[in-house]
Amino acid sequence: MPTILPPWPHILFGILEPFSLVLGSLAPIYDLDGFIAGQTPHVDPPIQHPSSLALAYQLGNLYSLLFLVGVGVLHTTTESKVIRNYMIGLALADVGHVYATYLGMGWDAFADVGAWNALTWGNIGATAFLFFNRLLYLAGFFGSTRAPKVASKKE
Repeated sequence: MPTILPPWPHILFGILEPFSLVLGSLAPIYDLDGFIAGQTPHVDPPIQHPSSLALAYQLGNLYSLLFLVGVGVLHTTTESKVIRNYMIGLALADVGHVYATYLGMGWDAFADVGAWNALTWGNIGATAFLFFNRLLYLAGFFGSTRAPKVASKKE
């Protein structure tokens, strides 16, 4: 599908991020206990409380939704304003995602980067990477969106 994004944002936001969202949506299905326990480092396997199970599956479902919305927006719109507003929304959500992870971990675990597990790196490290790339995109660092090519009519 054609895109109006410059090359790097297209690769990052239009291919890699959706792929990671698919993986995130499958994680609670593949290893529910690991997914729940892995949200914060140094946690013993959780007791399978019905609320934890529901929240884990709901989070997986939200990753699926983000995948569908992202692909739908980035691969179909011809309006740069739509992409700009989408990126602003995601940047704000990135901040909220990192903050929510911080609230669950507490300061000591949040600051102990060497002790982070793979999910913590995804929740904080990957999210921060996406956030800063979104800011760079919004600042025009990667170039501007391209106008869609319109087929000319011969009369």
